[in-house]
Amino acid sequence: MVVRFVREETSEVAEASSEDRSTLNELPSPPRQLLDRHGARVLDPATAVVAPGQPVPRTTVYRPGVFLMPQRYLRDQEALAAVNGVLARIGLYCEPADRGGDSAAVKELARARQFEDLPVRALLRVREDSGPVVVDCWKALQELRSAAAGERPELDPDMVARTSPEHLLFTTPVFGGVPWETSGLGGTPWETSGFGAGSSYGRTRGANRIPVTLAAAPPYRSEKSGHRRPVIAVLDTGIGPHPWFGLADRSGPPAAGTGLAVAPDIQAAILQAELATGTTLHTQLLTDYWDAPTTGRPLIGDIDTDTGHGLFIAGIVRQACPEADTLAIRVVHSDGVAYEADVLLALHLLADRVRDAQANNRPEHMVDIVSLSLGYYEENPADIAYTGQFGAAIAELLGLGVLVVAAAGNDATTRRFYPAAFADQPLGGGCGPQVISVGALNPDVTTSKALFSNEGPWVRCWATGAGVVSTYPTDVRGTAAADHEVPDHGRNSFDPDDYSAGFAVWDGTSFAAPLAAAELGKALLQSGDLATVDRDTVVKRAWTALGSL
Repeated sequence: MVVRFVREETSEVAEASSEDRSTLNELPSPPRQLLDRHGARVLDPATAVVAPGQPVPRTTVYRPGVFLMPQRYLRDQEALAAVNGVLARIGLYCEPADRGGDSAAVKELARARQFEDLPVRALLRVREDSGPVVVDCWKALQELRSAAAGERPELDPDMVARTSPEHLLFTTPVFGGVPWETSGLGGTPWETSGFGAGSSYGRTRGANRIPVTLAAAPPYRSEKSGHRRPVIAVLDTGIGPHPWFGLADRSGPPAAGTGLAVAPDIQAAILQAELATGTTLHTQLLTDYWDAPTTGRPLIGDIDTDTGHGLFIAGIVRQACPEADTLAIRVVHSDGVAYEADVLLALHLLADRVRDAQANNRPEHMVDIVSLSLGYYEENPADIAYTGQFGAAIAELLGLGVLVVAAAGNDATTRRFYPAAFADQPLGGGCGPQVISVGALNPDVTTSKALFSNEGPWVRCWATGAGVVSTYPTDVRGTAAADHEVPDHGRNSFDPDDYSAGFAVWDGTSFAAPLAAAELGKALLQSGDLATVDRDTVVKRAWTALGSL
């Protein structure tokens, strides 16, 4: 597998330096059942309400029953009353999703000044004195933006500028960048143009992965007694059983020393934040760190598009940097969908963990790299200067010297895919390296770019992301079966839904990003003793590691 970091803009990159204007609003249309499952809709520029002076938005996917607002405003009764005074004009009001019921961990963080700007959910509700209305946070935001404009604004412009829709984020394991492209149900352009199922990247129904066997022992890990290993936090679909990580089943967390760890405190905070939405917003719960259910349609039995995605990434790290530890945090559902508020909460909690490690000399709490194989397309046409919720969350980590690696997306477009597109937008000051965005290469000697990979001047690294073999949960079975059997002779054709061998081959920038993260992990090991975790040392070490590559 190959990793290629881009040190400076080359002529090759310069040719793709601007977005293709014809594709700025293109977004594969998700099936209705996926939107309904997560209480979401597509923002359509042709029909979207736009406030005076505001630009026409680009396409994105968002949850209409909620928007995100810094918690300091939602807990300010005067500010909240002003917001609801404006929303009353369209028959709505909002209230904090927590209603004072956050988990103890989140409450503790809320007392700290650095978490005043933590984006939390504000639920939209219909006023009792109103007639029938459409609950849509996009329309509500336009009302707020109108009220914050002009020489004598009714609302604090800064508060409104920091209020945004809650986007759906998607992982990137299939061509099209989102999991609905290879379902075989929609007849999407990718399927009919030769880029979907049946193409060189589309192998089976449901997703472009297939089970394989691997005749190799687990990559060797030294005992490393008394020495700290680099820790790569993977925010993804969680984990499943696999012998490489000492997990025979789902009865308990990975044991210490296996190279895979979980964060029950962060998982509990994410679950509590989801539970706080109550019955107002349709929400699928992430109950723990296990990647489940394996199918979103149990009556059919198809394996969900992103089942095994997180463990596959953990296996890439294990192969490319066996001495590293993967900290798996589940923020993505098995259908490839993540809620923006969940991801932001996990990023803030990771930053708090690192801050504690540095301030109190607790190396065991340290996280060196964050790998993100997910993202979304921002609706703001001026998104090249976008520094909203994600920018602030990632800037926290960068300021602490944590290396952040993000997948570039699989839509074969130059449209900026966030958070990877932050790579050419400075976030924070006096900190470690900026976001490292990763595009996908084919597994050939020419290291050609994969057909599906996004690219542009904001893609700063390229790594093998097609034809990747890695670990897959051994207990996953689907309804697809061998198409030919000779029972009397014990003979079967290939079963595309049996992953009991524990390995699969898969494509996507999702898998290029953790490979780059693993290379950075190896560079950190060579840069010196990782036991010293004060901020200045960590920042210097991050720059040294990146510079060596």
